[in-house]
Amino acid sequence: MKKITLSIAALALVSATFAQTLDRSVRPKPGPAPEIKLGDAQSFTLPNGLKVFVVENHKVPTVSYSIMLDIDPIEDPNKAGLSDFIGSLITAGTKTMTKEQFDEATDMIGANLSASSGGIYGGSLKKHQDVLLKLMSDALMNANFQQSELDKLRKQALAGLEQSKTEPDEMLDNVTKVLNFGKAHPYGIIASEKTVGNVNLEDCKQYYSTYFRPNVAYMAVVGDITLAEAKAAVTKYFASWQKGEVPKTTYPKVTIPNKTTVDFVPRDNSVQSVIGVTYPIDLKPGTPDVIKVRMLNEILGGSGTGRLFLNLREKHGWTYGSYSSFKNDKEVGEFQAYAKARNVVTDSSVNEIMAEMKRIRDEKVDPTTLQEMKNYVTGTFAIGLESPQTIAQYAINIERYNMPKDYYKNYLKNVAAVSVDDIQNTAKKYVQPGAAHITVVGDKAEAEKLKRFASDGVIHYYDNYGNSIEAPVTKAVASDITPEAVVAKYVDAIGGKAVVEKLTSLYSEASAEMQGQAIKITQKIVSPDKYYMSVMVPGMGEVQKMTVSGNTGKISGMGQSQDMPADMLSAYKEQADLQADLHPEKYGITMKLKGVEKVDGKDCYVVEKTNKEGNVSVSYYDQATNLLIKEVKTDKEGNGQTVILGDYKAVTNGNGYKAPHSIKIQSPQGPQELTVQKMEANKKISDSDFK
Repeated sequence: MKKITLSIAALALVSATFAQTLDRSVRPKPGPAPEIKLGDAQSFTLPNGLKVFVVENHKVPTVSYSIMLDIDPIEDPNKAGLSDFIGSLITAGTKTMTKEQFDEATDMIGANLSASSGGIYGGSLKKHQDVLLKLMSDALMNANFQQSELDKLRKQALAGLEQSKTEPDEMLDNVTKVLNFGKAHPYGIIASEKTVGNVNLEDCKQYYSTYFRPNVAYMAVVGDITLAEAKAAVTKYFASWQKGEVPKTTYPKVTIPNKTTVDFVPRDNSVQSVIGVTYPIDLKPGTPDVIKVRMLNEILGGSGTGRLFLNLREKHGWTYGSYSSFKNDKEVGEFQAYAKARNVVTDSSVNEIMAEMKRIRDEKVDPTTLQEMKNYVTGTFAIGLESPQTIAQYAINIERYNMPKDYYKNYLKNVAAVSVDDIQNTAKKYVQPGAAHITVVGDKAEAEKLKRFASDGVIHYYDNYGNSIEAPVTKAVASDITPEAVVAKYVDAIGGKAVVEKLTSLYSEASAEMQGQAIKITQKIVSPDKYYMSVMVPGMGEVQKMTVSGNTGKISGMGQSQDMPADMLSAYKEQADLQADLHPEKYGITMKLKGVEKVDGKDCYVVEKTNKEGNVSVSYYDQATNLLIKEVKTDKEGNGQTVILGDYKAVTNGNGYKAPHSIKIQSPQGPQELTVQKMEANKKISDSDFK
């Protein structure tokens, strides 16, 4: 017991002495960079040119095989979207197995098997690897492209494109690609309905036969396997893969901007703006600047501790997050600073992004900040090394990009060597606030506020595909034209006041597609206050029903029912009134004539309508036909949708009454397109339908 007491006393004495000599006001100097024990991936090359890298990991009985193609495809702008089909077609059946058989065989072994236009990946338990490799090699060498599968993929692609037309991040991405790389460069080619429609089966087969060759492929084998086992397995299943001449493409040179432009993409119903400050950069993989740029980016906006995040979110509260990124690429890289901000602070957010870009160029970073970022990068790099897949990818990178053999072994030493001066010099080279594209997707009313950031004081406008468009100008109208007069002309165009007054009911059946399924929508209206809508899905029956009768409304579906919220009830009561356009004051609607704007090349009167709940609807009436062709609806919470109306036709028993038979709805839930197959006016409809 005495020995323990003496030991404690001695420890206390040492601690006291140490405390007297330690100056806690001085931050300890960082130690040397950790030494990386990075084992080399084992490798071999098959006679057909397939380069294989093996990383053993015997912790779990699994194995994975991934093939990456080192190719520069020739992109036909008229068939953009082709490459997106290749992976799904490769795994959709072979010359020896149908798609169903291929999928069943994959599921039977619990494998993960997928492909893309740039390669194929497969992973399974080690005991199932023979089946896995048989499937992979069969897909690589014997894919059997089918027209029916392409048709299905095309349909899915078109649905995705329709939704992306109004998805702000997709819109920003499209326009950024065009601005940074140009439409002549593969990186700037944007898929559209037309280009996807131009892709045929022979195009896909040609891509597959041209580019899926072993002599341009790298394979990573990772898992519970030895080099000898891997060599035997890969030889057995891939030695017969025929090599071939794969074309090398020289891509056109990208134009680096020499001034700052403001590029605006108008979007209906935007309650916030999506902002991207961007430009192309020349930053090749494995070059000395890559590590310096990573350090720079971590400080500027690589994460929630970056300056952009701390400024726009933490300091000002304008956004949920703001970030930056530098992309290195063997052809051409890209920089982007990004944020989403409320409409009223769009220009302020751009101002702060530009200020942070200038600050990191003009001011040296604090040494403490730099050291913190070094610690972060060191930690994330070390964590990455725990993954055998990462080790394999590093080996492939070294081979593919002709990097120094010790690039990753010396990575942390090079991180530790980055100085404050290096960060500033790197920022001056790669951060260019005076030569950038300030790209914003949002409410067109915010565009004019951004002029001050453009070197030439001009706002350039684009559509969602990156095509230049005219500025959305609202032209003034003669003082004697009132919103009431515009609506009256619309009533005349759909049959006239007398015809509308005589409408007692309206029955319609329409078709649409939801999540790949055909649906049927039935509407019944008995004016002035009864409304019914039913949504039917084949095989499921009625999935939703809405009814309004007087001052009550119900929403039901899937065995549940609830009262309709008050604001929704108010909207549907107005819709139930077939004469609502004749007496808007009944619903507390006030109207303003905003002017004339173009919609799809048509000059339209713009009438803003606000109801008593504060919900706003902006209606666009074609001057040539007086028909309502577009409505942009926004509620007081900022939620909205855009409705495109077309194909006006006379309604059965309507005495000349016309209604749109094509209705396209764009909302946060995705796009919907309704086609009316049947519409009948003044039909007897039972009151029981509205209960």
